[in-house]
Amino acid sequence: MKRKRLINQPMTYKAVIFDLDGTLLNTLHDIANPVNHVLSKYGYHTHSITDMREYIGNGIGQLVYRALPADVAESLHYKKILEEVRVEYQKHLNNSTVIYDGIGEVLSTLQARRISLNILSNKSDEFMDEVHDTYFKEWDFDIVLGARINKPLKPDPTSLLEIIDDLGLSADECVFVGDSDVDMQTAVNAGVYAVGVTWGFRTQDVLRASGADTIISQPDELLNLF
Repeated sequence: MKRKRLINQPMTYKAVIFDLDGTLLNTLHDIANPVNHVLSKYGYHTHSITDMREYIGNGIGQLVYRALPADVAESLHYKKILEEVRVEYQKHLNNSTVIYDGIGEVLSTLQARRISLNILSNKSDEFMDEVHDTYFKEWDFDIVLGARINKPLKPDPTSLLEIIDDLGLSADECVFVGDSDVDMQTAVNAGVYAVGVTWGFRTQDVLRASGADTIISQPDELLNLF
């Protein structure tokens, strides 16, 4: 779906939908370490944090696929490794994860302005309740969704459009905030205003090339839209 927004159209945004990893939370080490742990167990090459940063964004299945040697990724052994990574990740979900500086203040301000707060992540939905209860109980999020069985992952817009519909809003009343090309493409596909953030896992150039309408380097810059 392409945007139908006029250049001088007034901004009357009523909801913000955030990506999670690399946008609200710095989860890099808690994602990378379980993968490397399992890779090392089987004698496969492990990856630097810098490399892992590039692999994140399309869900845990793609993360493991990218981290494995090509011949293993295409083999039956892939599923076994993926399941072991899931188990290891669940054990260490919150070891090093922190909310990015400034995010809490922005969430509080948006809530005070009666902006609907929501999260859409490619992280498995089974982890989202724990993540919410650990980091976000202070704020009233309306909808928190992760990757679900039989639902396509971002950048497919299905889940984003589902959130918008459940809120009773239209796409042009919402903003999607994320740190990756996947997030920007999701927003573009849904016809939603795309805000790229530079404190996450991708560069400004990647965000711009993927369709970001605006790019911010500090969380409080988001408040200029509301």
